[in-house]
Amino acid sequence: MALFTDADIITLDDLLPFESSLVQVAASHNIDVDTKINLATSAIGEKLMLWLLDVRASDPQWLNRRLLGLSTVVVIPVLQRWLCFDSLSRFFAEAYNVQLNTRFEGKWTEYKQQASAAADMVFMSGVGIVYNPLPKPPMPMVVAKEGSGSAEPLFIQTAWIDSHGNESALSPVNGLILEGVSIVTVAMAEIAPPAATGWNVYGSSMANDLTLQNTSALALGQTWQLPIAGLIDGPAPIDGQQPNYYIALSKQLQRG
Repeated sequence: MALFTDADIITLDDLLPFESSLVQVAASHNIDVDTKINLATSAIGEKLMLWLLDVRASDPQWLNRRLLGLSTVVVIPVLQRWLCFDSLSRFFAEAYNVQLNTRFEGKWTEYKQQASAAADMVFMSGVGIVYNPLPKPPMPMVVAKEGSGSAEPLFIQTAWIDSHGNESALSPVNGLILEGVSIVTVAMAEIAPPAATGWNVYGSSMANDLTLQNTSALALGQTWQLPIAGLIDGPAPIDGQQPNYYIALSKQLQRG
């Protein structure tokens, strides 16, 4: 699972399963979906921060919480739903205000209620926290020396790992077309976070279903080279970090 401070924890693709017509409505009413997602993420982040500061000793990281912010908060599924529903509520609120269409008003109300219900579920289940956060890495650097031959696609993602085998959320995909390439190397595009002890590389000839390509963890600063035999069918990603513990939240602040 992603961390709350990772980039793009909610995207348009996350909203489309709830509203397949979202792109068409956004285009016809000139609504920026990303703006609504950012507003929802910011508002929910402020609430989470207030709650975490309020729990005090219930949070083992409380003394450092202001410094850590939400960097150790995991986007568990119910928190992701809250973010999605709040984003959709804001989207249809603007759509209704633009056109005063009762259908949009109904969706605005519906998603506002679902966002409230999801917030209650977060309250009941608690906020997931990790001890040693592994932030999502940026798009990896891929260098290819081109040759001659048939064109083949290559898609690469990377993830940080720690000494316990925990893995970050996957980086954005870096895709390219190989034309008889003799050498392909992949490297991380940033300095490793404190908790990282190595990294993994995932690859595929398709934009999805990428699999692990290194048989053992790559060292920090090390580059990965595509074998002459090509990609292997390794394990699937483990979907980011799982919470080490959950923090119950203050009902008074949750309602306020």
